[in-house]
Amino acid sequence: MEINNQPFWKDVPDTPQGILANAVGWVGGILHIFFNLIFLVVITFLLSRWPIAMWVWLAFIALIFAALFEKAFKGRKASLPGDEIQKLAKERLGASHIGSAIHAAGHPLLGRDQPVVLALIGDGLSIHNYDSPAPLDVIPLKNIQSVQLVSYDDERVPHVDVIDSAAQAIQLTFLWREQPCTLLFRSMRKTRPIDWYQALQQARLQSGLIKKSDIKQTDNVI
Repeated sequence: MEINNQPFWKDVPDTPQGILANAVGWVGGILHIFFNLIFLVVITFLLSRWPIAMWVWLAFIALIFAALFEKAFKGRKASLPGDEIQKLAKERLGASHIGSAIHAAGHPLLGRDQPVVLALIGDGLSIHNYDSPAPLDVIPLKNIQSVQLVSYDDERVPHVDVIDSAAQAIQLTFLWREQPCTLLFRSMRKTRPIDWYQALQQARLQSGLIKKSDIKQTDNVI
């Protein structure tokens, strides 16, 4: 399901590495066009000895460029920027928080290392794919037994349940068909793990599902 041919979700570069990769892509595209233009100029020069052949060649090239520019213009006009698509997705779902992540493992309905979109909507955490607002699953807040941050040290050893603003992942334990399941979300974008932790804990607290004393105190924050 799409609105005006727009995807439900689109990631945007939010790190220096992502921005650099995007810039490299643009440079590569420009170089590709530059070398193609040189090739066309060389062919045109070689055909200059035969005027009729040259004019046929130039007319053919003009038609190709006209078709490419029309396609590019229509594509740019129809395509919204990633941040606008994200804003529309949040408004469409009525979510208080939204962002993408990689489901490392743990949820019975999701694949290992599957990209997903997470949305906190009312009293549930909704999980979507990038193409549709229809949820793959909704985890009710009442079924969430624990929310834990995961930080990795320099040797990639995980440290769970330490409140660290630089945490790289979040771990949830929840009831699925009355059975406890533990899942891990990593590579979270748009909304960081620490922000998801805060949002989920606040929502559970406001819903009366946990007590304030159950939340770790701020003196544990790194």
